[in-house]
Amino acid sequence: MVEYFGPLRSFLLLKGGYERGANTETIDRVVAHATDTIAWAVKMRDDGYHQINTISFLSEWAALEAGNENVVAAIIGTVRNAAEAAADKFQKGRFDAGAWPWSDDQCLEIAQKLDQKAKDKTQDRGWNASGRLVVLFGWLGVTLEIDPVSAEKFNEASMIRNVIVHRYGRLRASDICRTPHLAGWEGKTLPMTAERMREYNEAMVAIHLAISNAIHAKGWK
Repeated sequence: MVEYFGPLRSFLLLKGGYERGANTETIDRVVAHATDTIAWAVKMRDDGYHQINTISFLSEWAALEAGNENVVAAIIGTVRNAAEAAADKFQKGRFDAGAWPWSDDQCLEIAQKLDQKAKDKTQDRGWNASGRLVVLFGWLGVTLEIDPVSAEKFNEASMIRNVIVHRYGRLRASDICRTPHLAGWEGKTLPMTAERMREYNEAMVAIHLAISNAIHAKGWK
């Protein structure tokens, strides 16, 4: 739409500007902005919307991580047994279960620290992001059931997120060991295609549902 209507919009801006007596500098600036938008749209299309999909993926992943932390914090803040179990994972006296209920800020702090401890206790911790969630929620008495296909794709999405953030999306041989289907992109920036974005999105949704269903099964509200 931008490509098709962009030139017409630029013409109308130019025509309208002169008809309304706008100064030349303002007209040139507005038309230049419209021209830049057209060029940007063409560039995004030509790269298969890689940049847009990448930003969307990173935003969704950040929301997922923050959401999981908030869920854990809410459990700790409302379920005494879960709070006591969480406190037991730290050095004695670090978090006083006797002073429960804790503040929202303290519950969130515990949730964040607990997530790192779960990572340390997860087999194959560098890859197994889904397993880390199973360990984390398991400590709170919540049993997650994640189907193997979703777990594997979620783990891949986690790896790709780290590769994007820390290595601009360029895959190494160590990454390919886990994802041989991406071998063609070793040493290159992995394109975030619409299909890849869809697969990762579905895996994240599956994780959301697993957590929601497990909590519902506990009868917690």
